[in-house]
Amino acid sequence: MKLKLIIPWMMLSFWVFAQEASIMPQTQGDVSFISGGVGSDERERLQAIGTDYNLRLIFSTQGSGDYLSGVNVTIKDAGGKIVLETVTDGPMLFVKLKPGRYGVSVDYQARLMHKTVTVNDSTRAPLAFAWPERR
Repeated sequence: MKLKLIIPWMMLSFWVFAQEASIMPQTQGDVSFISGGVGSDERERLQAIGTDYNLRLIFSTQGSGDYLSGVNVTIKDAGGKIVLETVTDGPMLFVKLKPGRYGVSVDYQARLMHKTVTVNDSTRAPLAFAWPERR
């Protein structure tokens, strides 16, 4: 009888762990970041755990507003040194940077965009990138 209760509980535990493990903070040098946002549940979890990140990037398609993942992102400091190089796991990338000015280069399907941003510890800087739909 106990086995009937234990097996579903174990399956649910593994499922919950797998869901939360999909958004794991990562680090590169002094920079920590999280990426994801596939599906509304994952976007909500990302927003909830992303309050400590001072740069928020979002990737979509112009017109349709479809979210994009698999975006190559390179962030350089004011001196041109690469502080983060990653490929997104979803349409959102939250990054915790030291205060300063940064260049953000993004590449999706060989279409490159670049923006500059100034970040500090007290506010979150949002950057949105939207690519034209391919015809």
